[in-house]
Amino acid sequence: MTKILISGYYGFHNAGDDAVLYGIYSSLRKLDPTVEVTVLSNSPEETMQLFQIHAVNRWNALDIVKEIRRADLVLLGGGTLLQDRTSPRSPLYYLGIAGLAKGMGKPVFFYGQGYGPIIHPFSKRIIRFLLNRVDAITVRDSLSGEEMRSHGVTKVPIYVTADPALTIDPLEADLEDARRRLTKHQVDPDAPIAYIAIRDWKGEEHFKEELARCGDNLSRLGWQVVFLSMQYPHDHSPSVDVMSKMKNRAVLIDQPLNFKEIMSLIGLGQLMIGMRLHALILAAIMGVPFIALSYDPKIDRFVESVGKSSPVRIENLDGDALMEEVKEILLRLPEERMELKQRIGPITDQAFESARLLYRLLEKKKQEEKR
Repeated sequence: MTKILISGYYGFHNAGDDAVLYGIYSSLRKLDPTVEVTVLSNSPEETMQLFQIHAVNRWNALDIVKEIRRADLVLLGGGTLLQDRTSPRSPLYYLGIAGLAKGMGKPVFFYGQGYGPIIHPFSKRIIRFLLNRVDAITVRDSLSGEEMRSHGVTKVPIYVTADPALTIDPLEADLEDARRRLTKHQVDPDAPIAYIAIRDWKGEEHFKEELARCGDNLSRLGWQVVFLSMQYPHDHSPSVDVMSKMKNRAVLIDQPLNFKEIMSLIGLGQLMIGMRLHALILAAIMGVPFIALSYDPKIDRFVESVGKSSPVRIENLDGDALMEEVKEILLRLPEERMELKQRIGPITDQAFESARLLYRLLEKKKQEEKR
């Protein structure tokens, strides 16, 4: 039985990162139903309950060493683990796990990674030192791979795949549960729904006024405007801010939701306006057209991967221009849905390639040990 230890940003009530973990776990199990997976989590009990998977405390050094020792491979991913814009400590934690695993003779695989931005010179040096010693890396977009190489990561194979969450099967959505949840919040599940999923970012406030104007215009056209929190309660405050600026009714699903519940709700909608990357990815999985509001290069990269034009930066957002883009999508909604499904198919297979590469690496290591 293969034993894999997964380290990432898990157990922080972030539905996007949980979607990534599920994409990784389900892909691994699809290729090997007997695989035994352990996750380093900030909230081990919640992770075990949500995924029915073994988890240990990511801050407990003894548990980490114990799990690395018993693992056949240590997997780091996905998401953007290697970035130091929010904190220089973030890449140090994950590189520390990788370094410890390599020191104990374990294969290390970075899975479906985004990369950057890397701002601090020390981060670049430690990334170059440690990443060149891991066994393989898959990145979720070509620019992440190019940036890694530009920072000196040249001695390890880097493969371009896609975000692991894209492997989630849309048939796992529970649309009946979503209908009940919407009805409870006085939203008609059979009438047009436009979802909005935003976050706060570096003191930016202007985009909230512009988004409120767009929301009011949608409401006047007969649309129900519903706000979702991908990370609860962090996304609650900016959603309330936008709603307070609106003149017409909007609804906030004011409770923590896991990624499957959010995916199910999105599946009953017709449009997603989102800042959160995985709100856009879950919309794409469910075949729901989206408009991206960009605050980070990872948004731009995903949007381009599905053949859409570059999104508007939030600092440049204009509510009237946004509404014009919404109208264009609504005029050809069936075509937009069909085109999105056609584009997502090949990207889903790309995302699954990370799991195939991981198992090829493990098989190669086994063959080397037999010699």
